[in-house]
Amino acid sequence: MGGFKKQIAGFNVERLGNSARAVAVGRHAFNLARDHAQTRKQFGRALCEFQGLQWKFAEMLMRLEAAQLLLMRAAVSAQDGMPSAQDTAIAKLACNEAGFFAANEALQIMGGLGFSEESTAQYCVRRTRGWMIAGGSIEILKNRIAEGIFDRRFSQRSEKAMAAE
Repeated sequence: MGGFKKQIAGFNVERLGNSARAVAVGRHAFNLARDHAQTRKQFGRALCEFQGLQWKFAEMLMRLEAAQLLLMRAAVSAQDGMPSAQDTAIAKLACNEAGFFAANEALQIMGGLGFSEESTAQYCVRRTRGWMIAGGSIEILKNRIAEGIFDRRFSQRSEKAMAAE
């Protein structure tokens, strides 16, 4: 394998680290919101007793669990110690979106407290959103996944730009 290919393969390993961080921080935000929903009362009831919030927690957990499974699959399917570009793109996309979704929902559930600088919920939102850009944006990952689906590369440049070269 040439130097550039080795460098790109190493980049796939970094994407797994990014994915793991996104899921972990999303889970932390989930736990913050869960603890808040169990103790905060509104209209004489704990927030966790409201069906709308129960659905939010179910959705957050389902997305986090699914993303973590894709991350694990990418890690265990590695050939010669290097994960595939396709598996890492899928895992990073899923983990970034699940982590951000959970952090954003947690902030919403916690209301003003979640938004305040005293809470780590707002930190979780900023971190998970940043990881959606770092190491390959979610849009680039979708391009990479599509290339794997169709087993070909797609130029994202316009015909006019390509003709000018």
